[in-house]
Amino acid sequence: MSDVITKVETKEETQVEPVVKEEKPVELKELSSYAKEYTRQYQMDWDYQHRAIISPLEVDELASRIAEAYEQVRRVMDWKEENLLRRSAIERILKRRLVSELYDISILPNLNAVEMAEPMILELMRSGYFDNGRIAKKQIKEIENILSKYISILDHSNGPKVPSKKHVKNKMEFYTWMLEIAACEIEEVLAPAFKENALLNLMTNVIYERNRILPTSQLSDLDRLIQIYIASMRTLYTFDDPIISYNVIKIRYPFWTEETTTSIDRVTAEVHNIRQQIDDDLNSEEGKRFFKLADRYDAAYRIIGDILENINNTPELVKEKLANPEELKKMVNDAYFKRKASLKGRLFRSAIYSTLSIFVAGAASYIFFEGPVAKIIGEKWTILSFFVDLLIPSLVMFILVIVIRPPKDQNLRVVQKEINKVIHKQSSEDVYEIDFRRKQNKILNFIFFAISVICGLVAMRFIFWIFELGNVPITSVYVDTVNVAMVVFAAMAIKQKSREITIEDHGNFIEFLLELFSIPLAKIGQWFSNKWKKYNIFSAFFTAIVDLPFSALIRIVEDWRNFLKERSSEMH
Repeated sequence: MSDVITKVETKEETQVEPVVKEEKPVELKELSSYAKEYTRQYQMDWDYQHRAIISPLEVDELASRIAEAYEQVRRVMDWKEENLLRRSAIERILKRRLVSELYDISILPNLNAVEMAEPMILELMRSGYFDNGRIAKKQIKEIENILSKYISILDHSNGPKVPSKKHVKNKMEFYTWMLEIAACEIEEVLAPAFKENALLNLMTNVIYERNRILPTSQLSDLDRLIQIYIASMRTLYTFDDPIISYNVIKIRYPFWTEETTTSIDRVTAEVHNIRQQIDDDLNSEEGKRFFKLADRYDAAYRIIGDILENINNTPELVKEKLANPEELKKMVNDAYFKRKASLKGRLFRSAIYSTLSIFVAGAASYIFFEGPVAKIIGEKWTILSFFVDLLIPSLVMFILVIVIRPPKDQNLRVVQKEINKVIHKQSSEDVYEIDFRRKQNKILNFIFFAISVICGLVAMRFIFWIFELGNVPITSVYVDTVNVAMVVFAAMAIKQKSREITIEDHGNFIEFLLELFSIPLAKIGQWFSNKWKKYNIFSAFFTAIVDLPFSALIRIVEDWRNFLKERSSEMH
C-alpha cells in the first residue's frame, strides 16, 4: 500500500511541475533611411503639441459657440474639403479686411498689419479653428510680419502687361492668388503641419529615389522632384492649387517666406514671373504621368501615417515597433480596418455637404433667376416640377455614391507588402519607370474621345428628358441639366476618395458602363463647378454683406461679456 501511495504522490508532483518554453526572440529588421527620416520629422509634431505656451490668447466661450454655428452655415454655402476649411476662413478674413485693396475703394481706410493681426487670430479662435490657450501672444508679431509683407507686395508690384480691357480682371486674379498664398503662410505659422509634411516628404523621397525617366534629359532633377511632390500632394491629401503653389514656392523660391527688406523687394520685382512658373509647374503635361504613379501607391502612405498617429510617443518606441515585422503587420491590419470602417461615414458626410451646397444653389437659382424668368416668358411652375427640379440632383448623388464599393480583401496583402518595402531596409528596391518616348496612338485616342463625347451627349439628353417629363419650364431645364452635371462631378470626386486605401483596383462591367456616361458628364460639371467657385455670388454676398457685420457683432458680444465679468468680480 505504501508503495502505491508513493507512486501516486510522485505522479502528482510530476504533473504540476511547470514546463518552461524558451521563446525565440523576435528578429528586428533595420529601418530604411526613409523611415528614419520620417520618424524624426514626425516627432517634431509631438514636440510642438507639448510645448509650453507663454501668455496664451483666449476668447469668450459664448461668442465662440455663436461663431461656430455661423461657420456651419458657411460650410453649406461655400462647401469645401475638411482640410481646407480653416484656410478658407483665413482667406475670407483677408478679403474682407483688404477689400479696399481688392476693389480700389478709396473711401475705406487702409488697414495696416498691426490692426489686422490680433483680430484675425481671435476671430479664427472664436470660429473654432483653434482651441483656447493654444496660440501664444508672441505669434501675433509673426502674423503682423507676414501681413506687412503681402500688403507691401500688393502695394508696390506692377501688374502684368495685358490689354487695358483685361487689366481689371487680371488684377483681381492676381490679388486673389496673393491672398490665397498669404492664407497658406498664415495657417502654417499658426498650425504647422509637421505630420502632414513628414508623410508628404516620405512619399516624395521614396518615389523620387525609385523613379527613372526616359529619356533622362526630359526633366531636370529639380523639375522631376517638384512634379513628384505635386503628385504626392494631390493624391495623398487632395490639396488644392493654392496650398500646392505655396509649397512649390518654398522649394523654388525659398526667399519668399523671409520677411527681410531684401527678400520682400525681390518678391515684389519677380512676383509675376514666379506666379507664371508655379502655374506652369501645376499644369505640366509631364505631371499627369507622375500623378498616375503616385495615385497607385498613395494608400500605403496613408496607412503609415495612421500607424504613426496611433503609436506616437517617443522616437525610440516608434522605431522599435516599426522594426518588429510581426508588430508592424498587426499595426497595418488595425490601421487598415479602422480607416476602412471610417471611410463610409466620411464619404456620407462629403455627399451630404456637397449635395446641400448644390441644393441651396438650386433653390437660390429658382428664387432669383428661374422663377422670375419663367414668369416673364409665361411658363408655369407646378408642385411636381418644383419637386423634380430639386430632387433629381440629390437622387443622382445618392445613386452614384451608393454604388461605391470598399476594396477587396486581397488589397490588404498588397498594402502590407508595399509598406514593408518603405519601412524596412531592402537589399534591392523597386524601380518606377516612366517612358516619355512612348507615343500615344492618336487615332485610337480620337476614337475614345469621340465615344466619350457621344456618351456625354446621350447622358445630357437623358437628364434633359427627365426634367421635361417633370414639366419643368424650358428655361430651367438647361440650368438643371448643368446642375446635375455638377453633382456628378462632386460624386466622382467622392468616389476617388473611396480609393484612399486601394492599391489594386479590380473594376467590373457595371462600373465600366457607368463611368462611360458619368465621366464625360463629370468633365462638363467640373468646368461649371470651377466657374461657380470663381463667381459664387452667394458666397461673395455672405463675405461682403454678412461676414463683416456678423464678426463685429461677435466682438461686441465678447466685449460685453468681458465687461459683465469685470463688474461681477468687483462685487465682494
